[in-house]
Amino acid sequence: MARESLTERVVRQIGTAIVRGDHPPDKALPVEPAIAATLGVSRNLVREAVKTLVGKGLLRTGRRAGTIVQPPAAWNLLDPDVLAWTLAADALRDDLLAEIASLRSMIEPEVAALAASRGGTVEILRLMEALEDMERHRDDPVRAVAADIGFHRCLFAASGHRLAMSLLPAFTVLLQANFDLAIQAQGGFARNLAVHRAVAEAIHAREPDKARAAMRRLLANNEDDLARIMSGRRSRAAGQDQVAGEGR
Repeated sequence: MARESLTERVVRQIGTAIVRGDHPPDKALPVEPAIAATLGVSRNLVREAVKTLVGKGLLRTGRRAGTIVQPPAAWNLLDPDVLAWTLAADALRDDLLAEIASLRSMIEPEVAALAASRGGTVEILRLMEALEDMERHRDDPVRAVAADIGFHRCLFAASGHRLAMSLLPAFTVLLQANFDLAIQAQGGFARNLAVHRAVAEAIHAREPDKARAAMRRLLANNEDDLARIMSGRRSRAAGQDQVAGEGR
């Protein structure tokens, strides 16, 4: 990872605080000197960070109103930073993961079909290499997730759809969060390897309908894995709350 600049750090700290709910929507952000003192940076850095966050939809500025925190509906959730901050907020994470699964179902089956129709020889070879990386690193969770993301990046590249490819920075963040959780499902990664291979082989064979159907199977498996994991987390949280209540 590239080293985070001081301006990027200030953007992240203010952005994370907004997403976490530290600053209520439609209320003024604290004044520049107060933020600068809290973060230990100059007012110029705070001013630059505010400009960046206005561009991401988290803030708006007015000559008389000052700097106002925007409600979540105004946030640019396709901005990779905003996505990452939102996914890091526990209160928002499960709902957003469910929306990620829904978005993938809308987009990725058609991307797979396009890859089968349009993909060049080089792009399809790269997709097969990404599949081999997944199989090679199946027992290493970190590398397995990285390889899985690489597979989907190759899939988008093979589709040749420029607007879909423009979603890749946001999709990479989405997939990272999705796979980091889904890989916890017992046997899920190994089961889904076979379906990834079915997607890749249908694309290699230039069979769009089969590629689309295989991608739908893959996404259905993913949704099942996520549902089981989140259900388990909710059950554990409820058990902990009950124990805590009994201890009072």
